[in-house]
Amino acid sequence: MGIEKPAKSPSSLKGSIFVNSKLRNFAVLTVFLAALFLPMFFGFLVPLQVRSALYAVSTLIKDLLVSFLPFVIFCLIFSSITKLGTKAIRCILIIVPLVCFSNFVNTMLSYFASNLLKNPNLTFAKSMISAQKEQLIPYFSIKIPEILSNDVALVAAIFIGLPLAIFKPSLASWLSVKFEGITKVFFKILFPIMPIFVAGTALKLQYDGVLKSICEQYLPVLFAFVMSAYGIVSFQFISLAKFKFSKAFFYAQNIFPAIITAFSSMSSAAALPLSIKAAEKNVSEKSNAGIIVPQTVNIHLVGDCLFIPMIAIAVMTSFGMDMPSISQYVIFAIHFVLAKFAVAAVPGGGVLVMLPVMQKYLNLSSDMLALVTALYILFDPLITTCNVCGNGAMAIIFDKIVKTRKKN
Repeated sequence: MGIEKPAKSPSSLKGSIFVNSKLRNFAVLTVFLAALFLPMFFGFLVPLQVRSALYAVSTLIKDLLVSFLPFVIFCLIFSSITKLGTKAIRCILIIVPLVCFSNFVNTMLSYFASNLLKNPNLTFAKSMISAQKEQLIPYFSIKIPEILSNDVALVAAIFIGLPLAIFKPSLASWLSVKFEGITKVFFKILFPIMPIFVAGTALKLQYDGVLKSICEQYLPVLFAFVMSAYGIVSFQFISLAKFKFSKAFFYAQNIFPAIITAFSSMSSAAALPLSIKAAEKNVSEKSNAGIIVPQTVNIHLVGDCLFIPMIAIAVMTSFGMDMPSISQYVIFAIHFVLAKFAVAAVPGGGVLVMLPVMQKYLNLSSDMLALVTALYILFDPLITTCNVCGNGAMAIIFDKIVKTRKKN
């Protein structure tokens, strides 16, 4: 008679799941790094026809993403609204404007930071590309039509999801589950092929002779992002503490475990329990933390708002494009903020949803979009920790607003 092995405790199971999650995300990061850097050093060994075919597949992946993403945006926003249920109107009236304002302000701060920190040496790429006698041409080209725009998908999700959430909650809940299933399948198919998207375009840039120089030139930009992003978030906490540094340190100390979890897992969702605990310590009423933090974990993304526009502008500059005008950038920022409500909770999800927005409103090419994607994945751990810090600050702001309303 064999001796039965004791069942694993819930805590040990949770720990093993977390370890597996860290290993999986580390593997994802490694694959994306390989997709970016292997073509830089060994792209010349790949036969020309293979490079051309991979570049064609890369372009096709981007076109498919742009074409089908509006439907995914509809599903994600519909699910977010219906999960709020009968609280939808109250949450929309308080949380949504607050999140939109914060995301918009941080997106605009990214523009001004890019103006202050722009590097004139990043203008080399256009002349290098134009100096090439021959550029890599895709082996084939398939035009994918745009069936639905992101704007229409966004408005439709709100006007359909909100009434159903209030008057037909059971139907809304059923549809939400179905739509979530669709989006999971979409990203389950999309994310594994994104390294091909990056690798194909990286081979093209290597063939054109600009990839290595571009990556070298972006180091100052990325350092500037880290300094400016964390500087802005730190200033937010200091301001909320009314410039009492002991109070600001108290806030930071409470949120530090969530920061470590976010960095190691590259997921704000994985850090959610610790983010809620930190918020409960930093706010006056614990219930406020339970309301605001889960609702904003995937839509209030300070790190994304600071990093994506900054690196997009750096990429534009490196390819010889001018800085966007303030009016052009404001239009981009508005659509950027609205698209934040459709971000998927997967590593790299923050930039995938933004690719069509950057293509349409900043005129980024496929080459530029692939480079932005690769750099985003590379710095995803730092971006995620910045997102978690921003959500911690948002919880304090929400608590102060609720407290003020109760007094009135």
